[in-house]
Amino acid sequence: MALSTARTAGNEIADESLAPIFAELAERFAAGFPLEMPALRTVGREAEFPIVAADGEAVDARRLWQTLLINPQLEPEYGASALGQRDFIVGLKGPDFSYALEVGLGTIEISTRPCNNLFEVQEIMRSAVAHLVSAAARASWRVLGYGVQPRSRPSLRIMSPKQRYLSLYRAMADPWLWYTVTAADQLHVAISRGEMVRMLNYGSLITPIIIALCANSPVYAGKESPYCSAREGVMAAIRANEHRHGMLPRPMRDLADFVETISRATYLIVRAGGEIVPSSIPFTEYLREHGADYPAFLFHEHYIWNSARLRAAYGTIEMRPACQQPWTETMAVAALNLGLIEAEAAIHPLIIDELGEEYWGRMRTYHQQVIRFGLDAPQPAPDLLRRVLGLAEAALIGRGCGEEHLLAPVWRRLDRRQNPAQRARIVFRHDGMAGLIDHVTIRPGEVKRAGHR
Repeated sequence: MALSTARTAGNEIADESLAPIFAELAERFAAGFPLEMPALRTVGREAEFPIVAADGEAVDARRLWQTLLINPQLEPEYGASALGQRDFIVGLKGPDFSYALEVGLGTIEISTRPCNNLFEVQEIMRSAVAHLVSAAARASWRVLGYGVQPRSRPSLRIMSPKQRYLSLYRAMADPWLWYTVTAADQLHVAISRGEMVRMLNYGSLITPIIIALCANSPVYAGKESPYCSAREGVMAAIRANEHRHGMLPRPMRDLADFVETISRATYLIVRAGGEIVPSSIPFTEYLREHGADYPAFLFHEHYIWNSARLRAAYGTIEMRPACQQPWTETMAVAALNLGLIEAEAAIHPLIIDELGEEYWGRMRTYHQQVIRFGLDAPQPAPDLLRRVLGLAEAALIGRGCGEEHLLAPVWRRLDRRQNPAQRARIVFRHDGMAGLIDHVTIRPGEVKRAGHR
């Protein structure tokens, strides 16, 4: 794999002496991915769920740990408090899945182990969510299939007291608090070393397609927002000049170009004397002083939140832009993401051919539009979504696992021109907050039926 440092007009390396450092970091980063593409790509899901009281206010989900620990396969994981207190439980880990406290005290993330197909993911997630819903019900709380806390405002009061979260708050101030209320549905898909840059560019390019079909966070802080995906709409404004969120500013030419691009962003927090403390310098300045410090690069790269991310720790592409979904359609995002990745060889050139030389800019414009208008946004090419979805479905059929059936909710959304956010907005306008909470609550009886509607 060529790891040269290419240049174009207006995008020169600020300091030529950093070029060897970028190349070395790129080589080490690439080593985290296998040389050969797996015969059947494995997948893993990370799903975040808001947990609320009956009135929709965020709760302190740490109170669920003891109930969940009734499961003998789970063991507690501890983290250091930012408040000088003793270590506290930040998650529970088992052989198939784990629970983790997210940035917000009212959000729990469930992560599966790597699986051979989406039906394995579905069964693991169903079991994990069933236990979570049962534990929440014992406290008279609700688990939501929704992409943001519906009533509670982003605030320091509901931020998990982890040391790195407090340091990020000190580095970013109030914008960091947005993470205390969001809930995403992410999929990891195994990729090989030779396709890293191509998949990174493609994963970023298809971001608006995923949002158009899967946005589900139109109401937050108790009010209707101007966005179908408030998750992505608000995040787009956070450090916008650094392109830390959403689509990449442009396609990357090679892996060294990617390393250079993200290194220009601020090094938000650093490890110093055993503690994690805020920072405000570009990461390039750190590299200039310390050289090709790979652990520091990984620490920096972890806090770049683009919609498609290369994950060297797992050898995957992580697809991030989707909101958490209604539970009866809980596998929709995973099926869409996997189908899109498997169909890259067909969809990637289709988009470029249809949109021409300005394809990246046109998709960035579409990205802005779908965040606000969902499936009402004008498509950048005639019937593009239907053609792309057909290719994604064909790619899932080609896997031979029957996973294409999990795309049924996505096809219905497209046929009705109504994604989950657009449905939720109608409910909120008609029935208010109580109606919305009822609409997105995951009920024990529904957990058993997920994926079969």
